[in-house]
Amino acid sequence: MTPTTLPALALPGLRLRRLRLEDAEAWAAYITLPEVMRHTSSTASTVAEVAAVIERGLEREPASPVHFAIVETDGGRLVAHVGFHTVSPLNRSAEITYDVHPERWGRGLARAACEAAVRWGFADRGWHRVQATTLESNLASQAVLRHCGFVLEGKLRAFRVVRGEPRDYLMFSRLPGDRPLEATQGAAAPPA
Repeated sequence: MTPTTLPALALPGLRLRRLRLEDAEAWAAYITLPEVMRHTSSTASTVAEVAAVIERGLEREPASPVHFAIVETDGGRLVAHVGFHTVSPLNRSAEITYDVHPERWGRGLARAACEAAVRWGFADRGWHRVQATTLESNLASQAVLRHCGFVLEGKLRAFRVVRGEPRDYLMFSRLPGDRPLEATQGAAAPPA
């Protein structure tokens, strides 16, 4: 279902907006890079396939995926994406997904986007659970999730086929009462 509000993302020089069909080429340009693909189970490899992913997120169904673009304030260049798939209105849950252009890796963008999106999911959508899965090898994403208060629930053996090979994933979750790492270290955490 199309969101009526946006997650609050406070990063200098960046803004968050709905992902649009016209973003397909810019999104495909970096999510199809080998260094990005090795961390995902994504099968999208063309602009047309990426556009189809965006189109599913534009549907007005309650279980439709939700996609947000993170763009540079000056020029509007797409540098990251955050959103949710496997949305379940019945269970009031969703799975978070995010990706960042490799030029922006290591700058805290994924962590800020993840935290903003999770807060939005709890507040705007009323979800009781946000989950995340990562390939075992994706240590950077696991660090983002832990920093954002996600709890490791366990290993999902042969969970998804990744480019023809069954791969193990780790399952994480966050509930509205779980606090980000900053909160557990004494810093003020944003409201959940």
